[in-house]
Parts: sequence; structure tokens; C-alpha cells
Amino acid sequence: MNSHLLNGHYQILKVLTNSENGKTYLVEDINLPSSEFIVKQLSPPSSNPQALTILRSLFASQAETLEKLGQKHEKLQKLIAYFEEKEEFYIVQEFIPGNPLSDEIIQGQPLTEDQVISLLSEILEVLVILHSNGVIHQHINPANIIRRKSDQKFVLVNFGTVNKAIPNDNLEYIPIEQVNGNLKYNSDIYALGIVAIAALLGLSGNEISNLRTQKNRLTGEIVWWNKNLKINRKLAIIINKMVRFDYRKRYQYATEVLDDLKKITNIKHDQQRQHQKKLLLVMAGITGCIALGIGAWQLRSSKPLTDAQQTFYQQGVSRYEAGNYEEAVEDFNQAIELDPQNALAYNRRGDAYYRLGDYEQAQADSSQAILLNPQDANAYFDRGFAFSELGKYKEAIADYTQAIKLNSENAYAYYGRGLARVQVKDHKAAMADFSKAIALKPQYTEAYLQRGILSRRLRQRLEAIQDFNTVIKINPSDAKAFYQRGLTQSINKQKYAALKDYTDAININPKYIEAYLNRGDIYSDLGNKLEATEDYNAILKIDPKFTAAYIHRGIHRSSFGDYKGAIEDYTEALKLNPNDVAAYNNRGNAYLELGNKKAANQDYSRAIAINANNALAYYNRGVIRTKQKNKQGAIADFRKSAKLFQQQGEKDSYQDAQREIAILQNKSTPAKATRPKSGKREKN
Repeated sequence: MNSHLLNGHYQILKVLTNSENGKTYLVEDINLPSSEFIVKQLSPPSSNPQALTILRSLFASQAETLEKLGQKHEKLQKLIAYFEEKEEFYIVQEFIPGNPLSDEIIQGQPLTEDQVISLLSEILEVLVILHSNGVIHQHINPANIIRRKSDQKFVLVNFGTVNKAIPNDNLEYIPIEQVNGNLKYNSDIYALGIVAIAALLGLSGNEISNLRTQKNRLTGEIVWWNKNLKINRKLAIIINKMVRFDYRKRYQYATEVLDDLKKITNIKHDQQRQHQKKLLLVMAGITGCIALGIGAWQLRSSKPLTDAQQTFYQQGVSRYEAGNYEEAVEDFNQAIELDPQNALAYNRRGDAYYRLGDYEQAQADSSQAILLNPQDANAYFDRGFAFSELGKYKEAIADYTQAIKLNSENAYAYYGRGLARVQVKDHKAAMADFSKAIALKPQYTEAYLQRGILSRRLRQRLEAIQDFNTVIKINPSDAKAFYQRGLTQSINKQKYAALKDYTDAININPKYIEAYLNRGDIYSDLGNKLEATEDYNAILKIDPKFTAAYIHRGIHRSSFGDYKGAIEDYTEALKLNPNDVAAYNNRGNAYLELGNKKAANQDYSRAIAINANNALAYYNRGVIRTKQKNKQGAIADFRKSAKLFQQQGEKDSYQDAQREIAILQNKSTPAKATRPKSGKREKN
């Protein structure tokens, strides 16, 4: 227990959090025995007297606002008091007995749709109050949503105050504009949407962080839901709009989200909506009957029928543009039912299906649009992307080509064709496509990025770096560009330049697993034991199921003789993936170093059983068989490995295998040739 009394009467019972931005305490007011409160200490970023004066005024103003808000809404954590002590700012808040939502979101145990809708509704009601009073919460995540013990209602705690620095944890709930210091009211809506996804899928904090890397290649949006997941599609559409990457395409107000949620649960609203649709159809039918009395030719061009069809089509377009793809599909269905020759309706319905991840239906609708209007460039373009998602790259290339013939100024069609051509290894044509996309759209960062990746693959590393430099110049917050440039620098043996790029990528995206992995490898190569270990550990903290981190950490441990620790890592990797050849190969090496030839031989043999073309496993087993005096078996393994190495273009390894065969056959070899002490290692 701390003997210091904050503000003369708050006794510190426990330190709850401690970060560079300040501390959070559980305290007791000695003047009110058995009364517990939360006290947040905020450390000013500057001790400059003028800055402190401005900060002091801002702190008092915001604290007063929060104090008033707590009195307005019973689901807001109440602010009890605020004070300053030794140029540190403190706020005293209500302590709410209960459990955080993070205790309810259990890995692999999703909450029900009704529970999630209830959660969203309760918190959105709080956000309406906050936002209407000019307050942005800033830190919405499961730990800051408490189910109050007294009434089982959700209460929002831990509001952002004067210090707007981004916290070091829970970054997976923070949108990009907030990371960049451009905070918006709907930044809170994004965070709440991510909370809803975690609840619906039963994802832990570590798993939810992987959503940042699961994005649609075309739209850049998070991909978390598909048609096989048994979740109300309308709820999924609402959440998708909550977590749009671009805040301008997101819901702007909490009231908008609440209104759409009510549409899911309000049966009367649905009945009324269906009634209106039926009425339009009935009216069209009545008009058709009247037209029959006047003349059969009028039936084909009945104006009320066209009006009804146009109503559904325009309503579908509006809902599509608003991100309500499921409802847009329903409207386009009605438009097509009224006019089966409406190519535009098929085209737009295909777009909506694509956004919903139903690529088969998207392809079918685009095909129908093309059948009805063979001159529709957009339909070919859309079908090209659908084919690409289905892995039908040749068909995709043909469609992009037709789209370009019909509209040669579409940069996205060239980009899409470039991606497809990379998949079929037509690298020269792909390079030309990316370059054409850039010529048409000079700020097209994705085209620069893909051209850079392809240039590196073709060993044009200077050109690759130039493209990554351009992306960074256009968008200094593009973590992928720093990462890709780091990979290129690493291949060029520019380890320190690569380290800087990986570090910049991590600073932009602190959950960038691949950047940690590659930075850890460079630290390991440089002999920086502690730094490498910290990077591998950081990955496993983000995602405990990332097998490559165990394998790379195992290789790192072996590099300084910790073979037992390495074996533990490889074993963990194999628990996650029992068919991981690299883990078997490397564990065999570690066993060999410890003198356990039998275990090493078993691991190499398992690797071969999984992949009969794994050259390293044959080579390593050859080393074991040599030590076991199994000359013929060793020669057979080295020959097999030599053949595979040669096929794979591994010239040095091929020569190593040939040298081992020569030694075993007592042929003359170079004086420098020595038997390796252990097998070759493998990274996955």
C-alpha cells in the first residue's frame, strides 16, 4: 500500500495501469471509509509554463464536460472530481463493480446475434450522448465496456481526456485516422464495430489484430464474414459499414447505426416495407390489366411498370452506395423480376454480391449483364475481378482485356489484369499493365507497390526500391511500402537499412507480424540476441498460433546453443501444424546437436514422408546415416537431395551434396571439404 495520499485524501490501494502517458489507480477516500474510486494520472507532454497553462485550461474544461455527462446518463462512468498536483493532472472517477466485456468474449465461443445487437444498441445510445456534447471516447475496446454487477447493463468507462496520445495496447480497435492524429466522431463507431466482430466470431484480442491483414484486394476493407457464416446478413452489412477503412464512407453518426439496427428487430417495419413493395407490384398489374382493355401493344411499354422497375433500381443503387449491400441485392432482385432484360440491374447486383464475398454469384450476374449488353466495359471489368477471386486467372485476363478495348482509360482494369498476369507468370505483360495503370493514374499507390514487388521478383531491385520510395512519398503512412522496401534492402545485404524500414512499418502498424519476423531475423544474423528474441516474442503475443514465429525463434535459439529451447519451439510449431516440414527438419538438427541421432533420424524421415521432394530432409538424413555408418543409405539420400537441389536451382547446396557423395565414395575432394556437424536448417 502506498503511504502517499493523492490530493490529501485519496489512498492508493492498487496500480491498475502504468504507461508512458500516465497511471491509473484504485483508491480509497480516507474521509469516506470503504469507498473506492478510480484515479487517472495524466502526464503532460511538456513542462513548458505556457504549454502547461493552456493544458490546464483545456483539462478543466473537458473535465467539467465529463462531470456533467456522467450526471446525464446512467451508463456513463461518473467523474467525481479533478485536481492538479506537482504539475500532474488527475481525474477521480466512479469505480463500477462488474466484469469487462473482454471476460465475456471467449476464444471460440461467439456471442449470439441478439447479444451483440443488444450490446451495440446500449453502447450506441451512450455514444449519442457523448458525441452530441462534443466528446469522443477514443478508447472503445472490450476492456472499457463493463457489465455492471448491480443491473447487468453495459457501462462505458475510461474516456479519452486532454492527453490524446494513442495507447500502446488495443491498437486493433483504433482506426487509421485516429492513429494519424485526425480523430473523428465516427472513430468511436469503427472501434465499436471491431468489438462487435470480436464478439460475433469469438476472437481474442490477439486474433482480432489479424483482421488488419485480412482485407479485400479490391476494396481494402476488412474481410471477416462470408456467406457460410451463420450470421444475419443485415447485421453483417451494418458492421461492415461501421468498420469502413475510410471514415468518410463509414456511418457518420451513432443515431444512423441505431436506426439500421432497429430495422433488424422491428417486425412491423419489415411488414410495412414488404407491403409497400407488394403494392407497387399490384399497381403495375392493375395498370397492365387496364392496358389490355385499350390494346395489347400498351402492355409492353406500360409506364407504371417502368416506374416501378426504376424505383427499385434507383433504391438499390442508393443502398449500394451507402454500403447496404444486402438490401441493395433485394432491390435489384425486384428490378430484375419486373424487367429481366435490365442489364444495369444485373451489373449492379453483381457488384453487391462481390462486396458480400459471393464471387460465384457476382460472376454469374456479370455474365448476364454482358449477354444483355456486350458493350458494357464495366461488366467485363467486374467479371474479371470475380474470376480472379475464384482463381480463374486466364478468364480474368480475357475479361480485363475486353474491358480495356471498350474503355482504354480505365487504370483499374490494367491493374487487375496485371495482378492476374502475375499469377500466370506472364511477368513482362504484368509489368506493362502496372506501368500503364500508373501512367493513367499517377497517384495509384497499389500499382506502384505491385510493380515494385514484381521488379524485386525479377531481380530488378533498384527499380523496386524506386517504386516503394514513390509510394512512401505519396503516402508516408503506408506500412506495406516500408515493409516491402525492407525486404528488398535485406536481399541487397543492406541489413541496417532494412532494419530501419521494418521499424518504420512497425511504428505505423504495431501489429505488423511479418515486419517483426523479418526484423527479428536480421537482429539474429547480427548477433543481437535480446532484440531478436523480443521481436519473436512480440509476434507470439499478437498471435500465439503463428507457427513461423516459433520456427524462427527456434533457429535463433540454436544459433547461440540453446538447443533444448529450440526443440521446445519446434515442438510448439508442430502442435499447431503437424505437417510442418521446416519444424521437423530443424528439430532434427537440434536433436543432432544434442547427440540424439535416433530422434533426429525420425524427424528427418517424417519430413520426407510429408514431402517427398524436400531436398533438405534428404540431405540432413544423409548426415545422420553417415554418422550411423550407413554408407549406402547416406549416399542414396545425398543423391536424392543433389537431384532435387539441382532442379530447384540451389547451386551451393547441390555442390554440398555432391561433395558428401564424393567423400563417402572415397573420391578425391578439395582440401577444404569437411563433413558438416549438423544438417541444413529451413525456414517456412
